[in-house]
Amino acid sequence: MSELNNIVKALKEEFSKPPEYWETRKIIIWYDYDKDFLDIIDKVVIDNVKIHKLSDDNYFYTKYLLEEEDTESNYLIYINKLEEENNNWITDITLYSQSFYADKTSMIMRDLNIEDNLRHVFSKYKGFFSIDKNCSNFGKLVSSVNENKTLELGILASISKVKILDFEEIVKSILCEGINEKENPMYNDIKNYGVEELFWDYCKLYYGYNLKGNCLSKLFNLIVTTALSSFIKEEKLSSLKSYIGSSKPNCIVFIDHWINHKSQSYYYIEYADNYEKDLNISSVIEKLDIEEFKDIDILKIFDREIIKYILSGLEDEREDYEYFISLIGSRRTKNFYDDYKNIYEALLSYLEMARLKREYKNGIIQKKAVELVKEYSEKLYIFDYYYRKFYLNYDIRPESEIMNRLKGLVENIYVNWYLSELLTAWNYELTDEYTNYWGVPGVINQRDFYKEKINKMLDDGNKVFVIISDALRYEIGTEINDRFNQIVVGSSEIQPMITSIPSITKIGMASLLPNKDISITDTGRVFVDGNDSAGLENRKNILTNNFKNSIAIEFNNIPKNKVDFNELLKGYKLVYIYHNIIDATGDKANTEKDTFIAAERAIEEILWLREKITGWLGGVNIFVTSDHGFLYQRSPLEESSKISKEKINIIDRNRRSIITKENIDMDGLFKIRLDYLGKENKGMFAYIPKSDIRFKTQGGGSNYVHGGTTLQEVIVPLIFYKHKRSTYKNYKESKDVTLKLLSTRNRITTPEFGLTFFQVEQVSEEFISATYEVYMVDADDNIISNKEKIIADSKNDRPDERNHIVRMKLKQKNYSKRENYRLVVRNLDKDIIVNEIAFIIDIAIADDFF
Repeated sequence: MSELNNIVKALKEEFSKPPEYWETRKIIIWYDYDKDFLDIIDKVVIDNVKIHKLSDDNYFYTKYLLEEEDTESNYLIYINKLEEENNNWITDITLYSQSFYADKTSMIMRDLNIEDNLRHVFSKYKGFFSIDKNCSNFGKLVSSVNENKTLELGILASISKVKILDFEEIVKSILCEGINEKENPMYNDIKNYGVEELFWDYCKLYYGYNLKGNCLSKLFNLIVTTALSSFIKEEKLSSLKSYIGSSKPNCIVFIDHWINHKSQSYYYIEYADNYEKDLNISSVIEKLDIEEFKDIDILKIFDREIIKYILSGLEDEREDYEYFISLIGSRRTKNFYDDYKNIYEALLSYLEMARLKREYKNGIIQKKAVELVKEYSEKLYIFDYYYRKFYLNYDIRPESEIMNRLKGLVENIYVNWYLSELLTAWNYELTDEYTNYWGVPGVINQRDFYKEKINKMLDDGNKVFVIISDALRYEIGTEINDRFNQIVVGSSEIQPMITSIPSITKIGMASLLPNKDISITDTGRVFVDGNDSAGLENRKNILTNNFKNSIAIEFNNIPKNKVDFNELLKGYKLVYIYHNIIDATGDKANTEKDTFIAAERAIEEILWLREKITGWLGGVNIFVTSDHGFLYQRSPLEESSKISKEKINIIDRNRRSIITKENIDMDGLFKIRLDYLGKENKGMFAYIPKSDIRFKTQGGGSNYVHGGTTLQEVIVPLIFYKHKRSTYKNYKESKDVTLKLLSTRNRITTPEFGLTFFQVEQVSEEFISATYEVYMVDADDNIISNKEKIIADSKNDRPDERNHIVRMKLKQKNYSKRENYRLVVRNLDKDIIVNEIAFIIDIAIADDFF
């Protein structure tokens, strides 16, 4: 009964359709030549439809019935015998009536809304449609079928389990199952359902597959090689000639989409790595000039070759720093940059140091101390900054042969040139003028911090937060200041502050408290105005003695939730927060190699603290500073960099300083009178090795030191962050730089074309860098091109130097001048579309373009 019900249901649907313009009624001829339904035709009942069965002797009567006797009723004519054409009285009736088939093929076609004129094509794939699950999957993909291509792609898409009728997606899905046909379940289904030839016909059509033998690994090789041939002249790919197909744009777009697919890119990378080895791609590249492959990004080998090229150039003492930097800059938007990001960033760190060193052809010139401090705080600190950044990247892959070769160059420029030059110039200036009364005129002194910065703000009724991060040297502070200014324009400023000497924690922390006199006892304890300054409670007492509504707290004791955070700190006008991660890490022999990692953590924790102070507490005024800086080098110290301590009575000592009451002159040591801190220190002296020399002590841990007089140890950042609420008159939130397409006519006439985007604003305090992605879509938002990334981060004030050129490739397909195509510009940082630009695609159809 279910079969009869299905047939009646299908017939009712046909009779319920609106009549065509020539019809006054519905006449449907049910063809049942195999007589499968002879036994149920008499059971068919349809409202307002008369059932008439053809037999051997009623053809003429049927014609008379329909054209003379009853010209108004709807008829279902059942026929189960093929009549000879010259004796068929109803031939003309069949021409203006509709046909109905109730065989399994017809029922499936009807259920899937496949037009009857495709019956001959459909019959080729009966094996596929004989499986109910296949029919179900096909129906979910395709709502109606009126052409061969839709039917065929629907079959292949169902087998490959993709959600759209896109041959690119079909091939990608099949290849992700493996490029060994025997072990690929999808490909086995393609064979079992008899559509293997169909699949390869489409491979030829879409990707120009022209190899003998149908093989998935060959297909992959052809797609990659064909894409390569669009970048490299074919005569230079002679060893790969057999793998070059005719559909270059399709191959490029296919690879681009596969590489950028979140869950499937892994498979491409695995196959591509094998492709490099199996086809010996390195032998091809070694014959090319760098300009011929510097923009290719479909294989990792090109990144490796560019890295080798740059490093070899540096080892050969080529000073093409700008060109090398531009090479790395161009790779940032490429597919495999992240795989080699640490090496690229390490190279950039060296290149920035080398480029700055080139400005000092005559070395670092000796000059007044205040001028050296100014030069250090404005420019020379960059050597320390990039030395730190280099090792952050080096430590991620220290086993790399490339990294270790680069490490030698970095150490040579940092230790053998920069430290040597800077320390020589600085030591020369540290005359008695500075050592008899420590300080540099024109540079704020640490012991004046509270008096000059905090007192006035408190007197004006302001609430003030002070973050003191142990060993936060100046170059780290510049990064924090930059990060602050990315939040609100002009919100933060930095200046150099000179620490007390020796540059050790207990003296530096005492100097940052309100003070008139700082004294050091014979046991090495440090007092502020007669009060012990060691430990949190003592520092809290010193603060409250000067300003009652104040508190001191350790960062590690600050609650991480809003309620407890506010409960602890609300109501206080002055908050001192002590933070210690850099010194706690660097000052231990077993962890000093992690000093720069600790610096990164310090930056993030201070940024978190700023966010909570302003967001949870509504704080506005924040100072960030430090008790001292530090010296650190990764390379082992020469024995000449260490000296033995004199046999004198010592009050306090570390690797970089000695405090004693003995007044003697010692070669190679600065002698600094400590009564500059307070008169009670009269007759007390600090002895500090010149340059970066360390005192010899037992045990390891001499690469990280502080306590001395080098600029890295005594110049610390003094950052003042003023939070600007959106309600403030001069509030300016940082904005992303924007892109503008430079084009006089938005018409595309070739499958491959270039676009030039202008970065409208230069990166500054007001405008921050942004990463964009551009691609073409059709009217249904299907992506029809590759995706190109643009990193808009130029600080150049010349507009012509802020252009970004991208190369676009369209999929090979039919394009209509009347359809709506758009160029999409997406901000990747915010994941929003910022612009859509209408384009006309007017491409002349070539032999290999369909």
